[in-house]
Amino acid sequence: MRLIYTEHARDQMIERRISETEVEACWNDHHTDYPDKKGNPNYVGDVRGRRIKVVVSKDDDRVIITVAD
Repeated sequence: MRLIYTEHARDQMIERRISETEVEACWNDHHTDYPDKKGNPNYVGDVRGRRIKVVVSKDDDRVIITVAD
């Protein structure tokens, strides 16, 4: 499945040096998931020894809203 990245997500990926491959790995194989206060799913996973959090749209989980480490 192809993921869709918002401009904000892309900016955060550049700032934090997180690749699409790492985002997709977290999205596919996360160890924790929970909704934020807006109801958007948050996925947390360890990718290559690094903790990554991916926030997706509650309306379409293919849309990546933001990424953090």
